[in-house]
Amino acid sequence: MTHPSPHALSFGRYRELLDREYRMLADLVHTTLDRPVPACPGWTGEDLARHTAIVFLHKAETIRMGERPSHGWPPVSVGSLPPAALLAHCYDRLIEQFDGHEAGDRAETWVAEDQTVGFWIRRLTHETAIHRFDLEEAAGADTSPMDEELAMDGIDEVLTVMLGRGRPDPTASGSTVRLEAGGHSWDVHLAPAQAVVDRDAAADGQEAVRTDAEGMLLWLWGRTAGTALEAQPAAGELRARLARAL
Repeated sequence: MTHPSPHALSFGRYRELLDREYRMLADLVHTTLDRPVPACPGWTGEDLARHTAIVFLHKAETIRMGERPSHGWPPVSVGSLPPAALLAHCYDRLIEQFDGHEAGDRAETWVAEDQTVGFWIRRLTHETAIHRFDLEEAAGADTSPMDEELAMDGIDEVLTVMLGRGRPDPTASGSTVRLEAGGHSWDVHLAPAQAVVDRDAAADGQEAVRTDAEGMLLWLWGRTAGTALEAQPAAGELRARLARAL
């Protein structure tokens, strides 16, 4: 990242967490191949493993080539590999690129002001953590606690990076929803053209959506029902807008 958020971790820490989350995810693949994934309707564990593998490979190739691969993508050969082998192969390709570059090296992204390898190290650490949670749910296992610092950064990333991927919403209310977790806040202004986020602004007496960092992150990603969190109409509007962007 060329302009890191105040919640961003060091790139070395992202790499440690990426490896940890990947290992936990990979360990679940064999036991969830035929299991439905609650957070991804219509998908099984195999579908999610293949999706994650192709995301890894796509970003590895984006960094290697200097631009997003287009023609002949994804490679036909990936379909011949079993899901666990495919996931391992694609992760190895990704790590080869991450560890062969500095975080500040150029890499194409959808964020104009951050065209760096570091963007993808951060993005894929969060992507892997969310999908690890998904496979744990598919396995019917107790979900592993998320690293608290990663969860805090994940809240910031989903609001300041992922939310921006959505299209303008002419029906937006223009309301503001205040989110609070881990001693920090995000005021999200739901403007029609673009949602705007203010970090740690002074409270003006408005009701806040408040929970712990992991609970907030999972709700923003649509991984929990969040009925209580969506008591405010603006909170439900934010979740709907995120669902269209993620």
